[in-house]
Amino acid sequence: MALQNTKIVYVIGHRNPDTDSVCSAIGYSYFKNITDKRFLFTPARTGRTNEETRFVLERFGVPAPIVMESLAATVSDLSIKKPVAIHERESIQALSLLMRESGIRSLPVVDDSGRVTGIVGLKDIARHYMDSVGFSDLREAPISVDILISTLGGRVISNSQKKEHLAGNVLTASMQKGTILNRVRSGDVIIIGDQYDIQLDLIRAGCSALIVTDSLPVSSDVIAAAEHYGTLLISSPHHSFATVQIMTLSEPVASIMSSNISSVGLLTPIAELKKKILESEYRSAVVADSDNRLIGFITRTDLLQPVRKMTILVDHNEVSQAVDNIEEAEILEIIDHHRVGDISTVAPIYVYNDPIGSTCTVVAGMMFLHQINIPAELAGVLLSGVLSDTLLLTLSTTTERDRLTAVRLAEVAGVSLEKYGKELLHASINIQNKTAAELIGADFKEFLISGKKLGVSQMMVLDCEEIDWIEQKLLDELEHIRVANGYDLTVLLITNPLLASYERVLIKGEAWIVEKAFTVKVENSACILPRVMSRKKDFIPALGQALSLGK
Repeated sequence: MALQNTKIVYVIGHRNPDTDSVCSAIGYSYFKNITDKRFLFTPARTGRTNEETRFVLERFGVPAPIVMESLAATVSDLSIKKPVAIHERESIQALSLLMRESGIRSLPVVDDSGRVTGIVGLKDIARHYMDSVGFSDLREAPISVDILISTLGGRVISNSQKKEHLAGNVLTASMQKGTILNRVRSGDVIIIGDQYDIQLDLIRAGCSALIVTDSLPVSSDVIAAAEHYGTLLISSPHHSFATVQIMTLSEPVASIMSSNISSVGLLTPIAELKKKILESEYRSAVVADSDNRLIGFITRTDLLQPVRKMTILVDHNEVSQAVDNIEEAEILEIIDHHRVGDISTVAPIYVYNDPIGSTCTVVAGMMFLHQINIPAELAGVLLSGVLSDTLLLTLSTTTERDRLTAVRLAEVAGVSLEKYGKELLHASINIQNKTAAELIGADFKEFLISGKKLGVSQMMVLDCEEIDWIEQKLLDELEHIRVANGYDLTVLLITNPLLASYERVLIKGEAWIVEKAFTVKVENSACILPRVMSRKKDFIPALGQALSLGK
């Protein structure tokens, strides 16, 4: 995490993730964490995993990638340093020294539990200093005796009643004896020199505290009287004027802080953070957790450089299939096996796009090339991606490399290729108790070709009669998706892997595209294609060619 000074790179597949997408993200993250120590590579996904993928992850005991619904930069992507903060009971003088030493203009205020209670800045100190002209009353903001002693650098001579705070009017005994005695009231705080007789009279008059300046000696009689009457007796090393000034700086930070805090969390988008900072009187924002405990403090200078999440895309390279806000992210690499899409980058990046059956084959090949030891559970995950995306090595996209990779991974994973393939097939084909929306959405991809917006889903069944019962619901859902999202064409490819001789296709929208691409007739929103279709190698390229020729 950025807080730990380690940049995260999210390795993420396409929307509606299938097994190859999820497993290649897991595998490539493992590969990069071994070969590239600059970052922490974390597998991610956008959307829920399907039943097949959940079976694979549970079968091999591998945790699912984290969910990322957006790649928009958040507060967590900033390099947040340990914040400088001050306790609300600390003195204004301590605050001033801290700000001068740290070279900062504002900082958060916290309580005993580390929760944020306010914010304070240089202007608050300046305002307090201006307001303290004529300083004479502590009733609204009593001063802690401990803080006062620390601020003055003084000492307590007597405190028989163990007073913790000073309150009342503050008077300086700079006038004649009669004048000061007429003015003093019970509970007042008096700043005085070495006027022995006046000191005794003030104690007897009921003042709550005497502060003797210039470290002047105090007689034993005065000390005894202070003990008897419960008067707080303090020695200050400063002259009267400086003592008064320092007393004003002994007030607690809580007395001058603002409670109008601009607060954000780690997941707050950077765009929202910028807005809060611009609107803040202090041009800053506090980063706090759900319990309002302080995490960080961000100012305008922290946003001078652009902040973007870093990502590696696997198993896709098209904006329409990518996680939200992909355009705001910094794409470092693309690892894929599909057609070249429309994602563009500002700087040159590493792209590995290999026309083979599975992205997991690409990832496994890199590990073989670098002679990286593949754990058995990771080999099982990669094998699952290969078998899933090639329909157990039967689709037309399957290459000899896919077959050799599958054999090698099965050996490392300690499974029988044929037996495990059947387990995977049965885990992936289960249409019972699922809605038409769930069946179509499980493996749905969007394509933009020749100005046409296409939505193509693919599903497998073991019993073709199961589809007969729900065909109309599937067609209704295809039409709903088409209208709701502005697609020109929505298609569902239905494959029975046990009868791999044809493809059943349900169609809504501009059916002429499919008719022209495969020289078939679409009737009642359906048709049969003479062989099993690979969406990326057979179906989409054929549609693209038909569209390039025009209607």
